[in-house]
Amino acid sequence: MFAFIGAGKVGSALGAYFQGNGIEIIGYCSKSFDSAVKASSRTGSRVFEDLKGIIDNSQFIWITTPDDVISEVAEEIARLEITGQKSFIHASGFLTTKVLKPLKDKGHKTYSIHPLLAFNNVESALKMLPETTFFIETEELNLDEIKAFFHKTKNRLIQINKEQKPAYHVAAAVLSNYLVTLFHTANQLFELAGINKEELDKATTILVESVLENLQNKTTKEALTGPIKRGDKETVKKHLKVLEQNLPELTELYKVLGRETMKMIGDFRLKKTLK
Repeated sequence: MFAFIGAGKVGSALGAYFQGNGIEIIGYCSKSFDSAVKASSRTGSRVFEDLKGIIDNSQFIWITTPDDVISEVAEEIARLEITGQKSFIHASGFLTTKVLKPLKDKGHKTYSIHPLLAFNNVESALKMLPETTFFIETEELNLDEIKAFFHKTKNRLIQINKEQKPAYHVAAAVLSNYLVTLFHTANQLFELAGINKEELDKATTILVESVLENLQNKTTKEALTGPIKRGDKETVKKHLKVLEQNLPELTELYKVLGRETMKMIGDFRLKKTLK
């Protein structure tokens, strides 16, 4: 039922996940033939060497290529002689269905369906996909077929509109990308304290897990701990001194995050300190 144009981490993981939930995977077509072979072997499906072949044999076609070539792929498909109405889905978090307009103009159905998940590798993605929420943006009025697929996999499907998509993707990027950056920044400071990496890994993982546990059960304001919540001016001053003396380039980052934290909790006792 599903076919994939693009056999990278996203296409490979989604295909394996859907196949594991009883959805038939027709096959893969990819710029990298080796990637298509690997993805198809994982799903017991076919490798297609051309776009027309895979589209003719499928009803729902996922375009899981890099974002910057989705438009090119859509235009190439629109030039083909395709029999019947097909459904085309891209998995970009930022792009809307506007990028699939050449296919919409040809009478096909178009959807943008983005899994809110960081795809580091196929194996880790497959572990997380059962709990992943998918966000759909489309002009199609009847979503019964799409909803049926996600009912089968038991994933939540949330609809957003074109105007919401950019802000949605910025939010996802801040959460998934900059969380990694903050983790790296914290590790720099732990190393400054003389803690070796081997000891550090387990300790920081537990700390992060405890924060995530708090966030699952509480609001962000309730989940917050630490000196800004306590209004502990002296501790924050000492933090800033450590940064200024050792990693001055991180001082402004600390202040910016501190100011945002004050806004979040509605407590501005440290406004002058974090100016």
